[in-house]
Amino acid sequence: MNFLKTSLLSGLSTLIKLLSGLVVNKVVAVYIGPSGIALIGQFQNFLSIITTFGNGAISSGVTKYVAEFNETDKKKRDDYISSSFIITFIFSVIIGALVFIGSSFLSEWILKTSEYSAVFKLLGLTLILISFNTILLSIINGIKRIKLYIVINICSSLLSLIVTSLLTIFFGVFGALLSMIIVQSIVLLITLPLVTKKLDLQFKMNIHVEKAVFKKLLAFSLMAIVSVLSASISQIAIRNHLIKEFSIEDAGHWQSVWMISSMYLMVMTTAFSTYYLPKMSELHKISEIRKEIFSGYKIILPFTLITALMIYFLRDFIIAILFTSEFNEMRTLFGFQLIGDFLKMTSWSLAFLMIAKAKTKTFIITEISFSFLIYFLTINLTISNGIQGVVQAYAVNYFIYLIVMVIIFRKILFLKR
Repeated sequence: MNFLKTSLLSGLSTLIKLLSGLVVNKVVAVYIGPSGIALIGQFQNFLSIITTFGNGAISSGVTKYVAEFNETDKKKRDDYISSSFIITFIFSVIIGALVFIGSSFLSEWILKTSEYSAVFKLLGLTLILISFNTILLSIINGIKRIKLYIVINICSSLLSLIVTSLLTIFFGVFGALLSMIIVQSIVLLITLPLVTKKLDLQFKMNIHVEKAVFKKLLAFSLMAIVSVLSASISQIAIRNHLIKEFSIEDAGHWQSVWMISSMYLMVMTTAFSTYYLPKMSELHKISEIRKEIFSGYKIILPFTLITALMIYFLRDFIIAILFTSEFNEMRTLFGFQLIGDFLKMTSWSLAFLMIAKAKTKTFIITEISFSFLIYFLTINLTISNGIQGVVQAYAVNYFIYLIVMVIIFRKILFLKR
């Protein structure tokens, strides 16, 4: 299955996710407003950190090694699958217990009030379910059962639509926070039966797997942990800066523009994870890798550019449909945000090579450096240009990131061999 077919399939999944997300977004905007959306953004970043730690941050590694050995060495593939379940069980139990015990502290620290401690307790109790679902999806992705992967994602989107809408309408911010955990937990009830029925994985759990297998998976764990920590902490820091220097409503406006970017870029980011990572893991010749990158660019660049332009010129209509009049001020943030989106997608086509080829050191250095850079740029540009500075920082950050990616992979891009 090539990048175009994968993009079309992921596009179907994304369309359904997008439509359900649009409805959910409207419900959330109407019932909790910009300040509530800012709190949801804070919790989403924290949830990303905890769910990454919950499976030992090995999901990308599972996809890579299952893809690498699925056709050539079933025994080794099964060793990686067994190891992934063992690691996930250990990490999810430990991290879940810590979140449950520290629920009041975490609620106060992340959301500036202890009234949401019950949400954190539920997260601690259900983390093992969320983590096992993530690992199962990584295995499905690794063996390239893209249709099954997309069916599960569609079910998850529809479930999110129902649960989030109902809980937000009846319980406000508390319900919206609660729904993010409940949806991720009960998706396992969909994934597990489908995996059992559709996949022919006749492997046995083996607790005596070679240490080298664990080490390779945990090397990916380091990359994933750095990635999610860098991205989430920088966003939390930026949001706190906006709340302090401007207002929680302004932070909510920025979060809303960020949400729109995330929605339309899901088509590409889903294709990256479902196609690019397994495919790049298989390829070894520079000529083949180069061909795959430029084939992807023929789809990525036109799609992102055309969609970004449409969003910019229809931004007033989008705000009216997706939000309320309370969000009108966010219209000034679209320009630089959409420029940043285009640069981001252009650079990510190269950045995924660092994961696929396990370039751990390079990946860690770039992730940490650019997370610091975007925060530094935000502080300075918001001081001089007001709230506009936060999206200007985003665009400048990804412009520099793209240049660095081109330099790192210049041999693959420009040397003919």
